[in-house]
Amino acid sequence: MSHLLALGLLALDCVVRAWRIQLAAWTAGGRLAFNDAFRLNLYGEAASQLTPNRLGGEPARFLGLTESGLRPVTGLVAIGVEVACEWPVFLLAAAALFVYYVPDWRDAAGVWLHRHRAGELVTIEVVALIVLLAVYLLQRLARSGMIRHRVRRQWRVAWAHVRRAPRWVLGAGAQLTMVGVAARALILPALAWGMPDRPPFSQMFFGALALIHAPLVVPLPSGGGGLEVAFLQGFAGDFGPHQVTTLLLWRFYTAVLLTALGVYQLVRTLGYRAAVELFKIGWGKTRGADTPTLSRMGRARKRTSE
Repeated sequence: MSHLLALGLLALDCVVRAWRIQLAAWTAGGRLAFNDAFRLNLYGEAASQLTPNRLGGEPARFLGLTESGLRPVTGLVAIGVEVACEWPVFLLAAAALFVYYVPDWRDAAGVWLHRHRAGELVTIEVVALIVLLAVYLLQRLARSGMIRHRVRRQWRVAWAHVRRAPRWVLGAGAQLTMVGVAARALILPALAWGMPDRPPFSQMFFGALALIHAPLVVPLPSGGGGLEVAFLQGFAGDFGPHQVTTLLLWRFYTAVLLTALGVYQLVRTLGYRAAVELFKIGWGKTRGADTPTLSRMGRARKRTSE
C-alpha cells in the first residue's frame, strides 16, 4: 500500500508539472502536447539531479521545448512564466520551514535587534551595496556589448512577455506548483504508512520538504551525499531499524526513478554524446557557448530521427 501511495504521489507531481509547462507554453503563444510536456520534464529532472545546483534543469527543459516545435523565444517565455509561478511558492515553503524549525523566531529577532549595534547593521548595508553593484555591472556588460546582442534581444522579448502574462495564469501555475511540491514532500509519510512507531507527520513532511530543495543551495549534484547524512541523522524523523531502508526507498521515488527515466529518454532521443554534453553544464568550462551547444544537440536529434 505504501508503495502504491508513493507512486501515485510521484505521478501526481509529474502530471501537474506537465500541465504547468503546457499552461506556460500556451501563455507564450505556443502549443505543447501533454506527451511532450511530460518528456521535457523528465529531461529537466535528469539534468537537475546530475548537475551542480540543479543548473542543467532549465537548459534541458528549453531543449525539450524547442524539440517539441516551439520557437526559441517562445520557449524562453514559457520557462520565464513557469519560473514566475514557481518562486513565490518556493518563498512560501522557505517561510513555512523557517516558522516550523524556528518557532521562537520573533523572540530571537527581538533579542538580536536589542543587542546588536551599528556594526552589524553596517555589514548588512555593505552586503546590499555589493548586490546593487553586481546588478549595475551586469547592466553595463549588457550595454557595452560583452553579452551577445541576439541573446540580449531574446531575453528582453521573453521578459516583456512574462510581465504581460495574465495574473490568473500565474495564480494557476502557482497552485499547480504547490500541489506538485506537496505531493513530492508527502512521499516520505506515504512510505511510512502502517510503520509502527513512525515519526510525527509534521517532522516527516517538513523534513522531506527541506531535503528535497536542499540541492538548490548545496553545490554538488543531488545534494552530494549531504541529504543522506542528514536523513540518517534523523532530520526527517527516526525510523528505527528501518532508517536505511526508508532512506533508499525515499531517494528512489524522489530522485532515482525519474532521473533514470530522463537519462534513458535523453539518450534515446538525442544520442549519448549530446546527453553527456548537456550533463556537463555547471561542471566547468566546455567548448563553445551555450547556444552552439544546444544547436549541436538539435543536429544530433535530427541525425537520430533520420
